[in-house]
Amino acid sequence: MLPHAFTISLILAIVPAPVTFAQATDGDVVRLPGNGAVKSRIPGERPLRYVPGGGLILSFDTDESGTVTQQEIQIGIAEAFVAADANGDGVLSGLEQQAWAAQLPTRDESLANPVRFDPNLDRYVSDMEFAQVVDSIARAYVDPITGVIAIEDLKAPDPVRPEGQVNRTELRPAPRSNF
Repeated sequence: MLPHAFTISLILAIVPAPVTFAQATDGDVVRLPGNGAVKSRIPGERPLRYVPGGGLILSFDTDESGTVTQQEIQIGIAEAFVAADANGDGVLSGLEQQAWAAQLPTRDESLANPVRFDPNLDRYVSDMEFAQVVDSIARAYVDPITGVIAIEDLKAPDPVRPEGQVNRTELRPAPRSNF
């Protein structure tokens, strides 16, 4: 018979941790994967939203021309990897990747997901793996005629709500007055 503490430790080591698909933040705001909302905003103003990976690609427009060229993408990928590699060892751990994604100007859970960047599941992301993933994200938005990405095309459409559905903030009770 195994000691009780050892049995519990063994079970905890075997049973995988639960997977979460949404994280609650800021009270009643739920961040879904790849929502692309700009983090800094004026209270009461609708946040800008970008397609998944759009905020990162937007940051590659270094000359602020309103378009991102293939050269800017390649330079941006290299600079993003260096910024994400906090300890400078040439590979990203899951924690480094998540910390990097948290510092981006948009909430984009698709970039914080370590599995997305680690196709061989060795728990480390090389510069080549990182470049392949970011390049594949960028290719999804490249105009096939011009070969560039227009910043305007990175904006996500406003979510369409079914008729009669209201925003949760509209359902909050009015603040009480002591008068």
